[in-house]
Amino acid sequence: MMKIKETLVCWPTNEFELSHPESIKKTKLIGELQGVYQHDIPQSMLGDIAYVVKLDEPTKEAVEGTLQFGVSYLYPYQVEGEFSCTKGHFHANLDYDEYYFGYAGEGYLLYWDGADEWFAEKVFPGSIHHIDGKYAHRLINTSTTETLKVGACWNVLAGYDYGSIEETGFPVRCFLENGSIVWKEQHINKKR
Repeated sequence: MMKIKETLVCWPTNEFELSHPESIKKTKLIGELQGVYQHDIPQSMLGDIAYVVKLDEPTKEAVEGTLQFGVSYLYPYQVEGEFSCTKGHFHANLDYDEYYFGYAGEGYLLYWDGADEWFAEKVFPGSIHHIDGKYAHRLINTSTTETLKVGACWNVLAGYDYGSIEETGFPVRCFLENGSIVWKEQHINKKR
């Protein structure tokens, strides 16, 4: 007898939603991002949601080549003018690349090699971003009203290294000042 399985659905529209019965939802509160921003997070924001990640986890044991798909929903807010962002991370295994896909909203994908190279790419509906495994990466939502929705596909064995970013931070920050996007460099202890 033929078995029909549930299909993973992703519609790149403002109504976009990752919908699958076995998807895993991880929620990050703004208060859990203390230290990510230049300034302390105001008490009134600590319990608010910063971002949600929905994952469609593989149904087999992870082996080389096993891929995973997920979607990040980064909400619009600022901390003392600094745009909302994800924690950001390196891959534990720098040999594994990743792809990001812009679905809704506007923002940037910030890259950093752990030393002297950093740059950003504009994220928007339809944008596609190849992330070389050597780069730490962080999403930044530059909208004041719209959620940034970004899909991702990566190798399960890539792993996560959040600790390096927690130690050093990223070398640049993104702010809203007088209605304009402003990038500010900061002195950090380099990873490499």
